[in-house]
Amino acid sequence: MSIGNFSKILVAIDGSKMSMKAAEYGVVMAKKDNAVLIALNVIYTPASTFTYTKKTWFDEFLKKSKDEAKEWFNKIKKNATEKEVKIKTETVEEIYSVPAGIIKYAEKENINLIIMGSTGKTGFKRLLLGSVANEVVVHSPIPVMVIKS
Repeated sequence: MSIGNFSKILVAIDGSKMSMKAAEYGVVMAKKDNAVLIALNVIYTPASTFTYTKKTWFDEFLKKSKDEAKEWFNKIKKNATEKEVKIKTETVEEIYSVPAGIIKYAEKENINLIIMGSTGKTGFKRLLLGSVANEVVVHSPIPVMVIKS
């Protein structure tokens, strides 16, 4: 792969306006390079959850989270299909952190580019970059494209 040409692009999705905007960029980038676009949603489930939470509540939380992600993925899939972009969607559970989940998945799947919004669902801002985006940018060995509002 030469610099600037990508074969596998990951877009991190949390349902926020910025993550959906990042998905639009992902579709355009994937079309440009004839790449596969992977939309990833990471469900953060700290290890302590299993100690302090009833299994039925946790199962309901997971189901609700996965159902929400399906709705987001359907919007992205529709856009990708209209533009003839190959797309895969994935939801993963992560006990360490959302950034760790994104990076681990990207490394495991040999992703060439990670695209994400500058701020996510939480709305918290660390200077001009959200904490999740900041952690991915700082720790990822893979190039990261951050989409700003």
